Amino acid sequence: MSAFINNYLKPVLLGLLAIGALIAFFAGGQREVPPQTGTMQNFILNQRVKPAPPIPFRDADGNEKVVSDFQGQVLLINFWATWCAPCIRELPSIAALHDAEAGRRFKVLAISADFNGAKVAAPFLQKLGLEKLPLYLDPEMEFARAVGVKSLPTTILIDRRGNITGHLVGIAEWDSAEAKALIDFYKQR
Repeated sequence: MSAFINNYLKPVLLGLLAIGALIAFFAGGQREVPPQTGTMQNFILNQRVKPAPPIPFRDADGNEKVVSDFQGQVLLINFWATWCAPCIRELPSIAALHDAEAGRRFKVLAISADFNGAKVAAPFLQKLGLEKLPLYLDPEMEFARAVGVKSLPTTILIDRRGNITGHLVGIAEWDSAEAKALIDFYKQR
């Protein structure tokens, strides 16, 4: 009986344990998660990362853009409007984040949902002293709806491969250390 255990049963049991350990390793929470402290605790991570839809939006000059045009960069896309008081309160931190981090494998896309597009949004940003903030437009909210925006402000984060990693609904301090840590997590991947 001892020979049977040593020759047959023991290798089978060890093999099953090794397979179980591999399954637990790959399926059981070994996934790295970004830091979420401060207001970034409200950032909702997607359970399943999905690619951004190829729905176009426009830049301030009216040129059509899609997320894949920014491949290789982490994108912070903020949906806002001139009539949205919380958006107006949040915009300075979005602009400060852009000033501090843009160009380092990172880009801010401030997408206005204003129906009248650039003729309303551009002077509004200038009036606030935020004219350096890159302006994008989605006046019919086609792109916004495609990524699940239901209210303003909403901010989504897209990784360097064009996948939507998560979103935050409402106001956040996007130039805070907590927000930068969240963004840096994705810039390093």
